[in-house]
Amino acid sequence: MNKTSKIILGVSIALILILGAFIYMQFSKITEAENQLVELTQVMEFEKQQSIEEYEKLAMEYEEFYIETSNDSLLKLFDEEKQKVQQLLQELKTVKATNARRIKELQKELGTVRGVLKSYIYKVDSLNTVNDHLKKENVKVKKQIAEAQEIKRQLEEKTNELDAKINLASILEADEIQIKTLNKKGKVTKSLKRITNIEICFQVLRNITAERGYKTVYIRIADANGEVLTTETNTFEFEGKELIYSAKKEIEYNGENTPVCMYYKVTNPLQTGSYSIAIFAEGNLIGTTGIVLK
Repeated sequence: MNKTSKIILGVSIALILILGAFIYMQFSKITEAENQLVELTQVMEFEKQQSIEEYEKLAMEYEEFYIETSNDSLLKLFDEEKQKVQQLLQELKTVKATNARRIKELQKELGTVRGVLKSYIYKVDSLNTVNDHLKKENVKVKKQIAEAQEIKRQLEEKTNELDAKINLASILEADEIQIKTLNKKGKVTKSLKRITNIEICFQVLRNITAERGYKTVYIRIADANGEVLTTETNTFEFEGKELIYSAKKEIEYNGENTPVCMYYKVTNPLQTGSYSIAIFAEGNLIGTTGIVLK
């Protein structure tokens, strides 16, 4: 082997050694890169699994969280967010662990959804607080209304009692009732055959609570059999019934003692016996008396 061959051989061996070293170094780098890729994939898979667990936890929170509100709009938004969480969770389960960008986006979405849930919880708490306040106010108002109604009822009761007393006090009263039987000349007579008029005179007593003005007074003269002496079928109302009267007269009453004389014209012969006389005014019996004819 000549010198040139030796040189070539030496160079070839050196090149082989250098190439071998280079290949070894490159293989080492590839192995290291593969190991790093495996480690990175494992880390990314771990992060993905953590994100899945967080989404599942959030989905469970949405399922377990109960909104006690009558606000339909809020309930609708809450249901929409529940569906959104389920959709994002499904996507996260299917996305590749190496798709770091999308996983980061989904993690960001997770934070947003959590914020939305917190805002709903705050709104519900606020609405429930307001609702509780309104319920308490409603109870308070109802109590006040009940108290006011009770006071009104008591006042009405007292007013009715007072009105009844006033009405009772305002009833007119006839006193000093005098009965005379008169002949056709207006003279007093005891003879039944000569009696042509029966005179009833009385005082309508003073009453400061009674209304002033014109009032109609009715007289009923009844015999022992209860038959009312009358010339016509004339009636007036008393306690919901129509009663026959013997005579009536309109008087002007000013609240002071008012003398009244009324007359019944006898058209049929009178019989011996007791006669009752009742005086009425403003729907009330204001005086009674009687007379015996012989």
